[in-house]
Amino acid sequence: MRPEVGDEVEQRLARIEETEQRVARALELLERRSARPRRNWDVLAAVIASIIGALALAVSAYTAHVQRQQLRAQVWPYLRIGFSDMELTRYVTNAGTGPARVTAVRVMFDGAPVKDWNEVRRKAGFAKEEVLIRSGLRGGVLSADKKFVIIRSGDDERSQNKFRELLPGGKHAVEITMCYCSVLDDCWTAGIDVPGSEPSDCPIAASERFEE
Repeated sequence: MRPEVGDEVEQRLARIEETEQRVARALELLERRSARPRRNWDVLAAVIASIIGALALAVSAYTAHVQRQQLRAQVWPYLRIGFSDMELTRYVTNAGTGPARVTAVRVMFDGAPVKDWNEVRRKAGFAKEEVLIRSGLRGGVLSADKKFVIIRSGDDERSQNKFRELLPGGKHAVEITMCYCSVLDDCWTAGIDVPGSEPSDCPIAASERFEE
């Protein structure tokens, strides 16, 4: 091989090698440029996925909240304590949509708590023959749209006259208060002068609780 030819071949090989290096650098630069947007897209995709997940969780939580509120409305009890001058009774009615579980009862006689109806009889001066018929609801359950008679007079005139002393406006002030809960354990307080539409803790102390 002639020296000129050898030099030419080496020059061509050098140019080819240089071209290959340039192509390699170009490909590397292109890869770097294309990798950046890809990483950006990956980050953006992750952020979008997180937002969608958070929205799905929020929708799920809100749906559960709405369902629970609907369930609460379906099983909401509402006790009202009243009296009847005509029937000579003190009673409680459940005007709500669900059963009421009575957890505590308080009976105040002339401003002081009493433990049972026998104590009421003694303090009111009932004679032995004067009848006071009573029923216990403490710890019981009152269904929706039901009425429960707490106390009522006997059928004789003396018992009826004595019972009128226990009605509002009578000789003695007898106040009945009840704490009650729904099947979901939301709890309220009921009484003649007690506003009771919002859940609350029972205000009846253990020492004041009626035992019947």
